[in-house]
Amino acid sequence: MEGSRRLVIVALVALLFIGVTVDADRSAASFTASTDTPGNQFTTAHLALSNDKSTAGALVTVTKLVPGDTMARTVTLTNTGDVGFTYVFSASQTANTVLWSDATNGLQVTATRGATTVYTGALRNMVNVAVATPIAAGATDTISYVFTLPVSAGNAFQQLSQDLDITYTATQLAGAAR
Repeated sequence: MEGSRRLVIVALVALLFIGVTVDADRSAASFTASTDTPGNQFTTAHLALSNDKSTAGALVTVTKLVPGDTMARTVTLTNTGDVGFTYVFSASQTANTVLWSDATNGLQVTATRGATTVYTGALRNMVNVAVATPIAAGATDTISYVFTLPVSAGNAFQQLSQDLDITYTATQLAGAAR
């Protein structure tokens, strides 16, 4: 009996080891480690521009205009943001008279930037005139205008009043890999 007891005990111990081996094969142990990179931050740029004629009527207010009159004016734009940009400018109006709508006899304009003419023609067609040279943060740029009422403007142009807005729209320079 003692021999069968030993056999049973040996059999039980063998089953115990088999169970431990099966459980050991099923368990997965691994080492882990971690580290941080703290303090990361992203800050976007500030795109802004201003001009020295930003109040109503500050660029050109002329009365008693007659055919052949010319008016020379300048606008200085300042990059008040912290990123460089290029810009476009466009003329628009709310009171459409023949001063605006007549592309031949209505108001004409020549816009220059330094010695470079960037636009010449009917005021109404001065739309999205591109200034492709970048304007750096804190820098200024000057556009000179010469407005003209052509000598060919006839009697239909008497006693008219035409409004004018010129809008400057900046676009930041392209992003870069950093």
